[in-house]
Amino acid sequence: MSMIIGHQRILEFFKKSIKNKRLAHAYLFTGPDSLGKKTFALEIIRMLTGGEIDMAVHPDILILEPEIIKTEKGIIKESEISIDQIRKVQHQFSMFPYRASYKIALVSQAEKMTSHASNCLLKTLEEPNSKTILILTTSNSDLILPTIASRCQKINFLPVAQKEIEEGINNLNLSNTDKNDLKQIIRLSNGRPGLAIQYIENKELFENHNKTITQLEGLLRDNINERYKYVESMSKDILEAQKTLNYWLFWFRDLLLLSVNCPELIIYNNTEKYNKCYSLPKLKKIIKEIKETKIILKNSSLNARLALEVLMLEF
Repeated sequence: MSMIIGHQRILEFFKKSIKNKRLAHAYLFTGPDSLGKKTFALEIIRMLTGGEIDMAVHPDILILEPEIIKTEKGIIKESEISIDQIRKVQHQFSMFPYRASYKIALVSQAEKMTSHASNCLLKTLEEPNSKTILILTTSNSDLILPTIASRCQKINFLPVAQKEIEEGINNLNLSNTDKNDLKQIIRLSNGRPGLAIQYIENKELFENHNKTITQLEGLLRDNINERYKYVESMSKDILEAQKTLNYWLFWFRDLLLLSVNCPELIIYNNTEKYNKCYSLPKLKKIIKEIKETKIILKNSSLNARLALEVLMLEF
């Protein structure tokens, strides 16, 4: 069953491209996390292979993404995509298709490729084979090597309307959730159907979201030493830290919307009591710093704890 919610214009584009056999050799799917880029890519692969992607191993399909690892210091994070992994793409594309019409490779979170991996992939893109299709997905196209991006057809994924997310969830029979909770989940997903589905399928994740916002409100009242203690713990699980920063980002975004008299657009109802606590320039600076910290956390070679401590100085 297709799990695509929204993005119908892009879907129709690919259906026509497949029907007319006018596919590019490489695509770059861009857009924020949890919009459904990887899910969409998998659906395109199903269309190209007649659904055979559901096989345990398919000779014509290669899917690469960062692995979740635990370092010697006990820090949980995602690994980089190595040159050895990209060499598998080279090997895949050096052969003719066996069962499908194309050799297909999907690199999810392509911004996590090392510089060596990126240069290796570039060599593959410089000499494309007519029977190969490469799909890269990223939430930060600025981190993709420009020479790689220029050789891909760029597909921008945008947030999905709340009504479409609600209809999609109903069509997929995903929700036994209370109507009030479902309404809040759709609002909190902020146009990201993947996030809405995660909240519905994982009630603990939804509850942790509310807990994180409560912790943020407490953090704003704490002194700097207490804030540093909090981020010390936070920096031990980079994946959770990234989720937390997303929640913080939208909480401060709500304050920004309130400050410019747009209360109908806010996600968190309780942010109204914090209205006027920060000036508009200060809110813009905090939001900018959170976004930059998110980028730093995606780079496993940089010091996550230091980045989070610097962010605390802005609060």
